[in-house]
Amino acid sequence: MAVKQFGFKAAVGVLVAVLLATYGFYWVAMNQLHSNVIQLVEFTSQLEAADNFHSSIHAMLLDAEGFFHDRDPAYQEAYQDNRAVARISLNGIQSHAETQAEGQARHKALESARGIRTAYARYEKDLDTIMSGDFSGGNQHLARVAKEFNTIFKKYYLRLHDHHDHEQEQLARESSSTWHAVSVVFGLQLALALVAGFVVIFYLDRVVLRVFSVTERMAYRDKLTGLRNRTSLDKLTTALDEPSDRPRRRYCLIMLDIDHFKNFNDNYGHPAGDRLLSDFAKVITDNVRGQDKVVRYGGEEFLVVLPETSRGGGAQAAEKLRLAIAGHDFILPDGKTAPQVTASLGVAAYPGDGEDFKRVVRRADERLYRAKDQGRNQVVG
Repeated sequence: MAVKQFGFKAAVGVLVAVLLATYGFYWVAMNQLHSNVIQLVEFTSQLEAADNFHSSIHAMLLDAEGFFHDRDPAYQEAYQDNRAVARISLNGIQSHAETQAEGQARHKALESARGIRTAYARYEKDLDTIMSGDFSGGNQHLARVAKEFNTIFKKYYLRLHDHHDHEQEQLARESSSTWHAVSVVFGLQLALALVAGFVVIFYLDRVVLRVFSVTERMAYRDKLTGLRNRTSLDKLTTALDEPSDRPRRRYCLIMLDIDHFKNFNDNYGHPAGDRLLSDFAKVITDNVRGQDKVVRYGGEEFLVVLPETSRGGGAQAAEKLRLAIAGHDFILPDGKTAPQVTASLGVAAYPGDGEDFKRVVRRADERLYRAKDQGRNQVVG
């Protein structure tokens, strides 16, 4: 039993350890997914800043071309607004690049941000010259500025976009891999929980059945002889007098009592008397059928319930018991053979001797005492 308890405790310990390990794994996975989401938000913000930067410097170029051709001051106002947006967006690109974790990705982002800032400085300076009203460079000046815009777009903006696309794809792969691992672990945990649940239910079921069996034995069994006790007669009586699944059937009762048991106790002591009662019960159970029920009725008095047995059949069974008891060598606690032990037996049957169990057992008891009165070691039925 101790080994089984240790095994159960070990199984519970392993289960708890596995659960703690899986919860630790979930915590790491959730941290990884949270980090991926944060990075994705940062990449999205940086892309938004890059898109705003591209739109604003393109608008600045259009404003310069319009002002060059039309000399309309409205282009100057629009240019100032677009230039402010471009500077803010450029700072955003630089800031997002600097907040990335150390590594090759951060290095590439910073390199692109610095390249854009340097190229933009030249671009803005050339545009500012035009927007200040200096048209001395003519169309060649506009062409140079347009070339600088194309350089920013192709060399830096597209590279930055490619970098972001690569990082987003990598985050997506990492997130997918993490999610797949979480799904696998969850599946294993669920399977383990189901197996553990079945094991626990099976174990508890066995424990409950064992406890119930022990409790029932303690409640319905005589501690000394192991036979049914008087308490168990209620169930037997109900089964005989009030069967729920069939009509009432005949049965026979044998009431038997050890002859001169008080004298035996006085002469050899109570330990010898207890041993005699235990051995006497075994002699009875060894000489009745499997379906017969043997009850320690009280003290040295015993009752045998024989289902589907007539009074004549009960009398034959009682005589068989009497001979087996009289011919048995009972042993005293010191190992010596006790003097011959005999029993008196009374037999009664349903329905001939009574309409219910109480009347039948009363009639069997009366015949038992008649057997004693007539000299003992005999059957009256």
